[in-house]
Amino acid sequence: MKHKVITITLVLIIIGSIALVLGCENQSKTSTNSTSSNSNMKASTNKDTDKSAAKQEIKQRQVQGKVTDLGAGTFTVGKDIEEGLYDVTPADGQGNFIIQNTQQPDLTVNEILGNVGDMGISKARVKLVKDEQIQLEGINKTHFEPVTAPFITDYKVTSLYSGRWSVGEDIGSGRYVVTPVVGEGNFVVYSKNQMPKVNEILGNSGVKQVTVNLDDGDIITIMSLNQVDFAPQK
Repeated sequence: MKHKVITITLVLIIIGSIALVLGCENQSKTSTNSTSSNSNMKASTNKDTDKSAAKQEIKQRQVQGKVTDLGAGTFTVGKDIEEGLYDVTPADGQGNFIIQNTQQPDLTVNEILGNVGDMGISKARVKLVKDEQIQLEGINKTHFEPVTAPFITDYKVTSLYSGRWSVGEDIGSGRYVVTPVVGEGNFVVYSKNQMPKVNEILGNSGVKQVTVNLDDGDIITIMSLNQVDFAPQK
């Protein structure tokens, strides 16, 4: 009888030990799975945070300038009109629109606003800086509208008109085939150090198209052309 009791006791002890070991293994697996799950959640959260930060880093255009109408005459930036980036259109009449800037050639403007025979443009993009002199001749009213359009940073088909444009803000960087839609005019691209990297006459007596590499920070100046198309080179 004593042998039976001892045997039963030993069996119970062995069963208990096995159960204890199995329980510890399950707890360890549960803990490991929980840790792995937490790590995955943290990694996912970090990715979401990185994406959110990247979205926040996208530059937004800061509108500069004030809606202004000017008649014929000579005007000073900072006194008669605020500094800023403007789209300029002839509101009444047509004539000469001149801005001289000897320090920054990409800011110089010499255009005919309005239709004068086969010449003239309907709109120009200009950047006005303090103390520049604006000359308007033969135009009763010229409208200056601050630019509010969002930045264009994508490498895609883009159309620009006469004026000053910044790569990385008004057109995405990349390699483009540039074609004037109609007319003839100058096409110049300045690098970041203000050295011309492209200088062509587009249309009619000039070239029909030109292939260019545009880098962020480059400045494009277009003169006497109402529309120039930029097509990504495949």
